[in-house]
Amino acid sequence: MRFIPILAAAAMVAALLVHPAIAQETRSFTAANGTFDIPVEPQRIVALNDQIIALPLYELGAPVVGSAGRTDADGNVFMRGGMDTLGIDYANTDIEYVGGFNSLDIEATAALQPDLIIGGTYNDPVVIEQLQTIAPTLVIDNGSLGLVDTLKTLADVTGKSGDFDTRYQRYLDNVESTKTFIGDTSIISATMTFMFPAGEELWVYRTGLGAIGQVLSDLGFKQPEAVASLEANQASWSAELIEQLDADFIFGFYRQQPDATPEAIVAAYETFAPGWCQALTACRNGQFVLLPGPTFGSTMTGLELALELVESHVAGRSFTPFAE
Repeated sequence: MRFIPILAAAAMVAALLVHPAIAQETRSFTAANGTFDIPVEPQRIVALNDQIIALPLYELGAPVVGSAGRTDADGNVFMRGGMDTLGIDYANTDIEYVGGFNSLDIEATAALQPDLIIGGTYNDPVVIEQLQTIAPTLVIDNGSLGLVDTLKTLADVTGKSGDFDTRYQRYLDNVESTKTFIGDTSIISATMTFMFPAGEELWVYRTGLGAIGQVLSDLGFKQPEAVASLEANQASWSAELIEQLDADFIFGFYRQQPDATPEAIVAAYETFAPGWCQALTACRNGQFVLLPGPTFGSTMTGLELALELVESHVAGRSFTPFAE
């Protein structure tokens, strides 16, 4: 992480502003880290998280000039979910890499001359304070807000509320249509699981798993008692307790990358809990469903895709109910 003294940061920013300042209309906005004057129509935004902030901002049409990202095993930088979800990355956009979300490059951020910086509670508060010397820096608590309210907030701060509201209403209308195709969703149970390719750890989600979690909640599916009673949003699960996850449908996820293909993820479940498929009603009866990565992301595109896929896997088909 590249720290620089706050006064030095301010001096550096002043030196970088080689173009005459253009007066911008501002307004007050209260974020998780305080109240700030922000541009009514920001022109140069830096996102301090790729999947949670940069992708939904880009999707809204907001002017993102920089974003935190990830580094692969070969040292190449990329935006998590960028290509899978929206077909974008640093290589095919004007978005510049400004470090990892936990190793931000303040100099690179300042060089982009942003008029608004947006981060989250996962960013170092000390770095957030340094970034305030460059441009208003907002902390958006996506964990507390949830997916939809986070998207609404991002649309609000970037002046894109109208664009978001229209698309979100279309999604809600499609949710109601899907309910008519599926029937009484309150009697259909579903479990959300996330398996890592190595098969060493299985996570189970009560809520908070991005788009798919929002879709299943909006549709009104119920959860197995062991999942519904979790105190936290998610929990690392024991292989010995895997039968407690049984439901009418069990959802897992894969990504379009060599170590997380559908085949690799199915093999990882077997590594984690040998014989798992025969132990679960859903898997034995073809009701274990692997969804692509964008369905656990944080975009409207992910919401729409997750809704379509749940409808295609559940609506208009017979299935073997799980008897508790």
